[in-house]
Amino acid sequence: MKTQLLDYWLYLYLGCIYLVPLFAIMKLNNGDTRFMLRKLLFPLEYLIQVKAEQAFNNSRSATRLIHIIVWCVSILGLVGASIPLVALNGPMMKHTAILVFITYYCMLAPITFWFQPHANISTKTK
Repeated sequence: MKTQLLDYWLYLYLGCIYLVPLFAIMKLNNGDTRFMLRKLLFPLEYLIQVKAEQAFNNSRSATRLIHIIVWCVSILGLVGASIPLVALNGPMMKHTAILVFITYYCMLAPITFWFQPHANISTKTK
């Protein structure tokens, strides 16, 4: 019973860092086609990218700095996922796969957006 509760917690956690932002992107529907695969694989980082570009007037250096800070903070992502495991003395070996997935997801997502172009890049020439 305890193992199933911990499984549900980890799936809920994964849903909050992946599925909820994915539905928000679908609802946003802003027509931005930059790096579509990256946007669908890492929707939370895409939302952070869009908000950072809006907040800092499309400043590339500020947006990259935000993603570097997010990368440093994402180490805490595994801590948030493993708190119930430690608190309930759950068997870590039964949850290794999803914990490793969450860890690599939280660490890889910000790195993939370090070199994303601006939202308002115009390719038209007058």
